[in-house]
Amino acid sequence: MPKINMIAQIIPALRLKRKLHYFDYLVPAEFKKQIKKGQLVEIPFRNQKVKGVILNLLEKKKQEDYELKPILKIVNPQPLLAAWQLDLTKYLSDYYFVSMSLILKTIIPEIPLRQTAKQLNRVIDYHTFPKSNFNADLILKNRKPVLLRYYNEASKISAYLAMIRKMIKENKQTIIICPQNNNLYKLLAYLKEFKDNTSLFLNTLSKNQFWQEWQKVQNNQAKVIIGTRSAIFAPFNNLGLIIIDEEDNENHKQEEPNPRYQIREVGLKTAELLKAKIVFSALTPSLTAMHKVVQKQWEYLEIDKKNNLPEITIVDRNEEIKKKNFSLISDLLLEQIKYYLQANKKIFLFINRKGLATLISCRDCGYNAICPVCHLPLTYHKDKKLYCHHCAYKIDLFLFCPHCHSPNIKLTGAGTEKVEQEVKNLLPKAKIVKIDQDTPPPNNLNDYEIIIGTQFSFDYLDWDKVGLIGVINADTLFYLPDYKGMEKTFNLLAKLSLQLKNKNSALLIQTFSPQNFIYKSLVKFDYKNYYQQEIKERLHFQYPPLCRLVKLIYQSVEFNFGQNEIEAIYNNLKQKVATDKIIINPPLLSYTQQVRGRFRWQIIIKILDPKIKPEFLNDLPDEVIIDVDPENLL
Repeated sequence: MPKINMIAQIIPALRLKRKLHYFDYLVPAEFKKQIKKGQLVEIPFRNQKVKGVILNLLEKKKQEDYELKPILKIVNPQPLLAAWQLDLTKYLSDYYFVSMSLILKTIIPEIPLRQTAKQLNRVIDYHTFPKSNFNADLILKNRKPVLLRYYNEASKISAYLAMIRKMIKENKQTIIICPQNNNLYKLLAYLKEFKDNTSLFLNTLSKNQFWQEWQKVQNNQAKVIIGTRSAIFAPFNNLGLIIIDEEDNENHKQEEPNPRYQIREVGLKTAELLKAKIVFSALTPSLTAMHKVVQKQWEYLEIDKKNNLPEITIVDRNEEIKKKNFSLISDLLLEQIKYYLQANKKIFLFINRKGLATLISCRDCGYNAICPVCHLPLTYHKDKKLYCHHCAYKIDLFLFCPHCHSPNIKLTGAGTEKVEQEVKNLLPKAKIVKIDQDTPPPNNLNDYEIIIGTQFSFDYLDWDKVGLIGVINADTLFYLPDYKGMEKTFNLLAKLSLQLKNKNSALLIQTFSPQNFIYKSLVKFDYKNYYQQEIKERLHFQYPPLCRLVKLIYQSVEFNFGQNEIEAIYNNLKQKVATDKIIINPPLLSYTQQVRGRFRWQIIIKILDPKIKPEFLNDLPDEVIIDVDPENLL
């Protein structure tokens, strides 16, 4: 009789190449009675000892041609990962084209050598939230995912608390995923009634603290789990509800390193595996979420719709130039600033300077340099050419306007310092302060009358005291080289309008493109019209949510070598893919041409049929980064 061996398929907790998922190891006789799927074990791997998780256990006849290495140690008798977590690992590995070992490395905690019972010291300024009569069943009765649209923070928190209470009554866990730590701590402050059953699940915790939180969740001691995107990998014991807070926030997507996962995809799969409810909440829903609702894949619920919207005024900066007003501050904005100063209301002047793009425009006719293929802004590069970062279209920077032949070409881009300088010249007696990432707010922020800031400043403002918001140049928001430019602009401006608390407040938006459909929709707060217009554009130019995008990234220290390699990769892909349902755009240098000393190229792939699985991506060299569902194409 041939000898029967027990074989363990083990995923090493390492960052391995794309196709290296698991390896076979021999289970020593002394481990056979205690070995289980999901256990953390120690194994020999390439002349070192590493940790790994058991994916499967098999019985095989003894192999004569090679000897398997044995498992060295069972680190913990209790399985570290449940069966559903192993299924999730496999799914994410396939979806994002990375090895299972890389997903595992992302999920599992480091178990400290010395475990202490020291409790996590959380200094939280808890707020008492008034009891509400919100009926959680309005949301939780739905079998489909729910898009929860709220109009103020209070109504959102009421809904969250009601849903959590409902889950606790059913002895089930709730996970809340926040986009950033500042959102998390603001929300955590309202979870006072659950503080003894709450797990703060952050990968920034110490090794010992993270392991304690992991065990609390795994042992069902934590009924409420709150964290940023990586918290979705917590070892839930009896999960009933997933809440994705501010689902439209771009921080829900991991940009780098791999795995470049999007919380929407991971959350939906986790809910499916655990038969849990999932709720996506937003003040300004993403177009993807709204499309899911329109397609009847998700349910939609609005709570506490705001009726007293502020007055929204659109100022045409072309008219200002005709009046010889070349200032960043229009006559009407200056008049409004003076009015609200007299009314003892604060003024917030918003300027977006993330440095993503410069708008090339004609100051005489308002022409903007747009790609004729993609209908997206062209960006100026150091080689004095204008590039489209989607289809590789390029032209030389023009000296005369292609529309009216005027030589008055402007590369637009004013920052917070320029705005501050102009406002001080116009209003020398006003108390003015600037806030951005380089200039954090002063302690006495409330002493200032005019606050000039980027999006960074939003969390520091006392919006109840703000009477006027002035957007200096909205064009720098939507004329970005990105297909989501209009969506991000509309949502940002809508958020600003909803921050104003009463009908006596005002939002004034300065633009060179006053006829743009987003302004017409915004003034009436007509989300339906905005959606219909934007989805029409996405359909015409074949962008998500009407297709699936993949961004391939290749990096090289040597420019010519990298250029040749990316072109070879592109030509190889074009030969392999013989369908009009997949569009492969030619390679192009990324907007940020060099990262950490390496030149960076990208290839954009559009998959028009959702049923197509791009298996051909598995054959790409491991040096190629595959970014599935990229947040931007820069």
